[in-house]
Amino acid sequence: MKKSVSIILTILIIFCPLIGCTSNNTKKRVINDKSIYFESFNPDGFSNVIQTSSKMDFEKIYNNLDELFEEAENVVYGTVKKIEYFDDTGVALTKYDFLIEKTYKGILNQNDLISILTSGGYVRLQKYIDAFGNGKFSDFSSEKIKQTVIKSNCMGSPSPRIEDKYLVFLSKPIQDEKPFPDGLYPELGTFMGRYYYKGNKLTRYKPTDEPYFYKDTNDTFSFEAIDKILKNKSSN
Repeated sequence: MKKSVSIILTILIIFCPLIGCTSNNTKKRVINDKSIYFESFNPDGFSNVIQTSSKMDFEKIYNNLDELFEEAENVVYGTVKKIEYFDDTGVALTKYDFLIEKTYKGILNQNDLISILTSGGYVRLQKYIDAFGNGKFSDFSSEKIKQTVIKSNCMGSPSPRIEDKYLVFLSKPIQDEKPFPDGLYPELGTFMGRYYYKGNKLTRYKPTDEPYFYKDTNDTFSFEAIDKILKNKSSN
């Protein structure tokens, strides 16, 4: 037995440098989980899907990076880790859990896992009818209503996807605004407060039927460029 143990130890000593053996002392990433739990639903469980695109009237249009940075409570860059849908208001909303990699403004930190609320997603037809009445769905049977979900986006904006990387501008976390769970961070101006990668550049969504939605048309940046701009703003 002693001879076998000696042989195993010799093999490990020889091969560990070659195969990259790790030890218990390896530093692990510690995630500060601030994500919010609520009862969600899986839209894949519905047999009938109705697709719509909602129009919104915004109190304010954020025309550029400067306006967003000035009004945001938190400005962070990171990765989408989980997506769930919220429809207690009868409106399609999406909650995505977001792991922060860089922070440029506010109280949030690297490795915080937060929950962000944005417009669009899925709403169960029954929830929609409860809030707004059956209207054009009056000919639906009770069974068809139970089996129907509405897929909606905000003016054609893209939905969050797991492992997407975003730069997001966030409002204060929700507090005492039922039925929304406390602690959710709303995107500032919905899609206006989210920069996503299109190719290798970060850009914001602009409604395709409104070419002059923003006054500033130069709204696409390399990560290096936007990182430098935001660091300069943070230091001022």
